[in-house]
Amino acid sequence: MNKFILEPTDENLERLKKIKGTKVYWHTADFFRFDSSIRDELSIIFDDYMDIFFEWKPTDKNEFSIARMIVKAARKNKISPQDYRDQFENYITVIWTPVCLWRKDEFGKISYSLKSNL
Repeated sequence: MNKFILEPTDENLERLKKIKGTKVYWHTADFFRFDSSIRDELSIIFDDYMDIFFEWKPTDKNEFSIARMIVKAARKNKISPQDYRDQFENYITVIWTPVCLWRKDEFGKISYSLKSNL
């Protein structure tokens, strides 16, 4: 499991749950974590990511440029590129889908769905 994702144990789910009317939900940021000290850098890379994938035609070259930005930022912050990438992916998840709905099936398996709002 990604070390930047908080395990959805019964204790964590109870401690972090939010209630709005009859709806129970969680903040995605509570489970999909990233270091707040690199938030501004993640935001800059995210802006470039959005340009590439929604305004330009995605190509291997464009995807490589995002990867290069991640590696450069990781080196600057003295963390592994994989850890930086995982935090970047969590940042994107939190930005696009700030609401998380956790469910437990009849076998006790926990799953989630991410939403942009309630």
